[in-house]
Amino acid sequence: WNKKKNGDIYAELLNISAVRDSEGCLQNYVAHFSDITTIKEHQQQIEHLAHHDALTSLPNRVLLADRLNQAIAQSLRRSQSLAVVYLDLDGFKEVNDRHGHSVGDELLIAITERMKSALREGDTLSRMGGDEFVAVLVDLAHPDDCQPVLNRLLQATSAPVLAGGMEIQVSSSIGVTLFPQDGADADQLMRHADQAMYQAKQAGKNRYLLFDIERDAAIQNKREFIASIRQAIDRNEFILHYQPKVNMRTGKVIGAEALIRWQHPTRGLLMPSAFLPLIEDHPISISVGRFVIDAALKQISRWNSAGLDISVSVNVTALQFQQTGFAQELGELLSGHPN
Repeated sequence: WNKKKNGDIYAELLNISAVRDSEGCLQNYVAHFSDITTIKEHQQQIEHLAHHDALTSLPNRVLLADRLNQAIAQSLRRSQSLAVVYLDLDGFKEVNDRHGHSVGDELLIAITERMKSALREGDTLSRMGGDEFVAVLVDLAHPDDCQPVLNRLLQATSAPVLAGGMEIQVSSSIGVTLFPQDGADADQLMRHADQAMYQAKQAGKNRYLLFDIERDAAIQNKREFIASIRQAIDRNEFILHYQPKVNMRTGKVIGAEALIRWQHPTRGLLMPSAFLPLIEDHPISISVGRFVIDAALKQISRWNSAGLDISVSVNVTALQFQQTGFAQELGELLSGHPN
């Protein structure tokens, strides 16, 4: 960097050469430079466009990702919380459809300025595209410290805006997740805040909702459990035990009830209470029910071949019983064992 005689600072590309005499002694230096201020400005413009939204000049996804990762590291160092806030404008599509994109752009710019004013120094506001924004609120000594900012964001987005010579009013649905309470990485924090935003929209809009970490963990656990049930079916880990029905007068076995067990590869033999209640309302229970009927029919055939003629009862879930085509499926299973 150098300074002109009039005081202007400029960027120069400078090359300095040493001039020596015939014996190699240094005589002087020659400096040759080019003014590259315009090139530098152009580079800055390109860098700005690469990291900022063209309409609002807010950080884009790329810059947001970098700032969020820095905020997470800072949060851990300072033992403080941070909030990832996903915001979607309610009714913005109708504004575009009714008044055109130029009015929609005016509205976005005006609301962006209001939202920036609602944030604190050090917070980041980013535009994800369309009418979706993400804010990162840092230095939260307590998780509840983000509530005043969230309320200001709701007010900033719901106040009337003069755009295209008319007064337009929208609102926003906001989803929030807190780190380190939500111990996910940066990408997952964004997804969690996005999920909470959709729940806020479904709950009536113009509000914010906090991501439910326990509920999400329960859903994830159930998803993994369902996957393990599906795997158990494929690996033939389910078996049937038969409880005999005995005529108490004669002592004769007159039938049996098929009771499912799970021969788990690591947890051993599991009783029905350990897994059936968790899949009762899930379609996977239909597959388990189909296995029970088929396995019971095969066992009846084996007993018949051995000269043992008894009836076998199987339990059928309400979901399986009520499914369309249950009778037809049962008929197909029975036709496989005509005896």
